[in-house]
Amino acid sequence: MDYRNIKYQIVGIILVVFMLLSNSACWYYSFKGTLPPHIKNIAIPLFSDKTAEFNIQQVVTDQIRIGFIQENILKLVEEENAHSILYGSILSIQDKPLVFKESGSDTPEAVTEYRLTLKIEVEWFDKIENKSLFKKQFTGYSEYDPTGATERTRILALEESIDNITEDIINSILAGW
Repeated sequence: MDYRNIKYQIVGIILVVFMLLSNSACWYYSFKGTLPPHIKNIAIPLFSDKTAEFNIQQVVTDQIRIGFIQENILKLVEEENAHSILYGSILSIQDKPLVFKESGSDTPEAVTEYRLTLKIEVEWFDKIENKSLFKKQFTGYSEYDPTGATERTRILALEESIDNITEDIINSILAGW
């Protein structure tokens, strides 16, 4: 019996088991451990609106709430039960021409693509310690076809802008801790 081969086999088995165990720790990773330990949930009341855009505050607030639910970083609760609150204000929404169709000698120049830019200010407030954790402005943008010739609608551009902002808000919440 060759004990040296058995020794190498045992060392090999131990290395394989160690590698499997160390890789399995990466299968489930949660960012919840990076948040302040006393904050387990968040409330997101209806954002205020400083624009003239109809129903924008409900659309923005609902989509940001959905983003938080999908990310499952903090449980979404009512304000009276919340450990933290995300206050928001819609500062502006702008549509600016981005791409123009060349004009002929007898036709005027036409816009074929607009850029929608949405600016929001949010404050993440810690109700337990009664202090503001951060207050920042976020900007999201996306392009759309004003002619309706493609699927790139203004509604889709607004949704994409809000998704970008939601991702940035969540990253800011996680980055601070």
